[in-house]
Amino acid sequence: MKIILVATAKGKNVVFVDDALQVHTLEEAVRLAKSEELANIHVVQKGGGVYLRSSRNVPQKDQLEQLAVSSHQLFNSVNNIRHAVSTPVVARYLQLYDYTLQKDGGSLIVIEGKVKITKEAAKAKLVAHKDYIFDAAKKFNVDPYLLGAIVIDEITRFGPFEDITDLLAGYFVGVDTSAGIAQVKTKTARGLIRDGYYNPNPNDNKLSPENIRKASLSHIYTYVKEPEHSIFFAAAKIRSVIDEWGKYVDLTSKPEIIATLYSLYKEPHAHPEPNERGLQIAGEFYQLAKAWLQ
Repeated sequence: MKIILVATAKGKNVVFVDDALQVHTLEEAVRLAKSEELANIHVVQKGGGVYLRSSRNVPQKDQLEQLAVSSHQLFNSVNNIRHAVSTPVVARYLQLYDYTLQKDGGSLIVIEGKVKITKEAAKAKLVAHKDYIFDAAKKFNVDPYLLGAIVIDEITRFGPFEDITDLLAGYFVGVDTSAGIAQVKTKTARGLIRDGYYNPNPNDNKLSPENIRKASLSHIYTYVKEPEHSIFFAAAKIRSVIDEWGKYVDLTSKPEIIATLYSLYKEPHAHPEPNERGLQIAGEFYQLAKAWLQ
């Protein structure tokens, strides 16, 4: 077993992916290295800390420094496929991930020809939160199947990276990062609370109208990471987009535009156009949501 990708946070190697696509914390990787289950790696103790280093005579392409990618690069790769495939170590990881999915069989969901997840896995994640989706859609008077389609899009995009980013999240709870099944950004959530769209806990004084601007992103993160709140924030975001653009155009019958604007901010105007992502959400993913959420 050998390491094929290393994720760094705050300048340190913290998450390790092996060639069986198993994801390990530093502590787990150290244990595996000590038991000689990881090839080309040895353990170094320095300054009271424990680190992993590449063994001598390891080819340069297999050295940990060459396999390392920053956490920010990984998070950017989720929504920017071109960025992902332009980073060699991420591109190789995705090739192995794609190969493994295809070898195992089953129907795949593809985004921009690159990112894949099995329909079975996406369906299981979506259906597990069916009640939240319908409750949130009702509360904000939005299409439940469009909400479901947007969640499918987020599930699919994070599919190859979810196990990695889950372990990285703890390093970034104080910055604007995406969280929860709907991958809502913490600053987006703070804005929705501030504007009166959704408050996950009205009894939390830190989320009150007078305090929300000062509420830390790490505190908001504790709510956004929860599936219920993540989905309710997503529905609130859809409603806010419809409201914000309402003085120029009625978006209620334009799901492809709503889906585009969900993750891409533009100044409201009278003639919005959908992008490729919005079209896939309103087309393919909308039909999947209708079929899976019945």
